[in-house]
Amino acid sequence: MNIEKIIQEDRQAKLTVEYTPEEFNGFKHRAAKRLAKRAKIPGFRPGKAPFQVIVNHYGEEVIVQEAIDLLIDTDYPEILNQAEIEPSGSGNLETLESLDPPKFILMVPLKPEIELGDYREIRKDYAPEAFNTSDVDDYIMSLRRNSATIVPADHPAEVGDLVYFNLSGEFLNPGEDDDASITDKTPQQAVVSAEDEIPDREWPYPGFSRQLLGVNENDTKEIQYTYPDDYEDEEYQGKTAIFTVEVQSVKVLELPELDENFVQSLGEFESPEDFREKLEAQMLEKHESDYEQNYINDLLTEIIEKANLNYPPQMLEHEQEHILADIKSRLEDQNMDFETYLKLRDSDEDAFIEEEIVPTAQQRLERSLVVDALIETEGLKLDKELLNEQVSNVLNEIIRSGRIEEVQKQMGQDDFSRMVSMEGVSRTMDVLLKERLKLIGTGQPIPEDDETKEDASIGDVEVKTDISEAVADLSLASTEKQQDETVEMVESGADGSLKEALTEDDPSTADEAEQPGSDDELQQKADTEAQD
Repeated sequence: MNIEKIIQEDRQAKLTVEYTPEEFNGFKHRAAKRLAKRAKIPGFRPGKAPFQVIVNHYGEEVIVQEAIDLLIDTDYPEILNQAEIEPSGSGNLETLESLDPPKFILMVPLKPEIELGDYREIRKDYAPEAFNTSDVDDYIMSLRRNSATIVPADHPAEVGDLVYFNLSGEFLNPGEDDDASITDKTPQQAVVSAEDEIPDREWPYPGFSRQLLGVNENDTKEIQYTYPDDYEDEEYQGKTAIFTVEVQSVKVLELPELDENFVQSLGEFESPEDFREKLEAQMLEKHESDYEQNYINDLLTEIIEKANLNYPPQMLEHEQEHILADIKSRLEDQNMDFETYLKLRDSDEDAFIEEEIVPTAQQRLERSLVVDALIETEGLKLDKELLNEQVSNVLNEIIRSGRIEEVQKQMGQDDFSRMVSMEGVSRTMDVLLKERLKLIGTGQPIPEDDETKEDASIGDVEVKTDISEAVADLSLASTEKQQDETVEMVESGADGSLKEALTEDDPSTADEAEQPGSDDELQQKADTEAQD
């Protein structure tokens, strides 16, 4: 066997492999025997026919192709060994230049090359804004509004009231090729906003609901508005529109009292004071973790920009496939197929992949490569105590989901334990890297290795297989950390893996949900109420 090796700039090894006739003849005989076992050849028991009889039965071309497949399957590790190649993934047969004896070209992805640059010189102040406790009151109010009862108003529309109306709108003085119509008598509803609480995304323009202040049932009102030149929708920029509002009804939102009955409907809380205290603790924790995550994201973005990354195309292709499969899986969970999803986005698969999947895959991959390189360069090692803590957190999250028995049954105990352990390792390294990056970004000295801490490996991880024992541990942990009771009410601020793509650039992530109690959610609630 003769091998010629060329290392390409895109981190692929091009291997031209050529066998002698004598070497290939042995594979042809082995291939013939394998084929002979699959079919009956008259006059011979399975696998016992002579070589030439098998060739006559199947044909030379079939024997040669089977021999080449067998050759590659058998000799691939030896080919890599002789070529002194350490692959980062599976190679592929690029070209078959000749059949007998075979000469072919293999393309083998190599490990990426990462040069991080002078990342330790990057500086960024760590200065989170003070937590505003009024946000807690606002959030509680949003919960009360979301549980409000909608009843007919006995007064003109006031701030906080819900107005149902038909809306028509058109542009004044449209161009010859422009469509004058904006909307044609469509049913709408809006909560009248306070002057200092106008939603940024209000339709048909921010501040529209303020024009409903003082209207009564059966009123008709015309509203003229000129869109600013920098309005987000180019079709509306600088144009003047006139809207006609035909009021159908005005409703009042009767808020529930903030008492024991209300807070106990949200969870196991002793009193409104107990609820507020735990909610504030959870929101403060989220406030701090959000700032930390944004800080780390900004540092990583700058490090990636300074780094030189060279990786084989197969790595990017694999990431693209992973993202696309994830999107399709999520859509299936929502009872939607991928084709319908593309139609709703007015896109096709090729455009969607090119415009959204590829950029996201590149961002995820490069982020992952830089994170791995930072961990290696900084010499970060698993801390046994922290590792066990993170593994417990992972297991407890699965228990809280109520699906631990289902997941264990689907995966099997060994794979389940391995999955929990690997996720614990990933989270542990994330925590360690965040701590190190904060020291680097703020210019603080990097500590020497703490020899008092016990290093760990994945072999040190013990995942409890007794569910009742794990649940008992969870109950104890819940007692020690009572603020976890509010997790269901406050949007999670989980750190997530540093290797995950930034949420806003991930096409597989749904649009951010409105804050509970927001106007959009309130209006959806109103749609289900009887319009008396």
